[in-house]
Amino acid sequence: MRVGLTIMAAGVLLGTPAAPVWAQQNNGGASFELGARLVTTGTWEFRSRDRREDDRPVCTETWTFRKDGTATVISGQQLVDKRWRTVVDDDGLRWLYTAGTAGTAGPDCTGALDDPATYPREEVGFVLLFANDGSAYTCEPPARIDGPDGKGIPTWTDEGCWGEIRPVGPGGD
Repeated sequence: MRVGLTIMAAGVLLGTPAAPVWAQQNNGGASFELGARLVTTGTWEFRSRDRREDDRPVCTETWTFRKDGTATVISGQQLVDKRWRTVVDDDGLRWLYTAGTAGTAGPDCTGALDDPATYPREEVGFVLLFANDGSAYTCEPPARIDGPDGKGIPTWTDEGCWGEIRPVGPGGD
């Protein structure tokens, strides 16, 4: 019995990286905390800020982040596999970068069709602007205007944020 447990424990240790893949890809500190936040919640619901006539979001998706640096996005009838990483830059902006690695055919949440042959895709990034309730807006980085002292001041605009993600629950294995 003891030999079996030792072999099993050794297999687990050898098959498990010292830190999750997403943690190894981040630049540490705040980026690590941001990645941990996404993984701990695991599943998030994205809703576009654009609305239909009945005031429902034009697009609703489910985003699931895993600690191995992969994610799944369900959008309409499409399922897209992605890899992801986080960066908190020198200005404190929390960036989420994703790249589609594979996807299924079918209309997405807006009705647009996707061709699975177009994967893998290049990495794209956007800023997550967190609210006190745990949700986050998906935004372009803020514009900068010169303040009275000549230093640039970040200026967020409503038009610069196109959606919001809300925690759904654990699931980021």
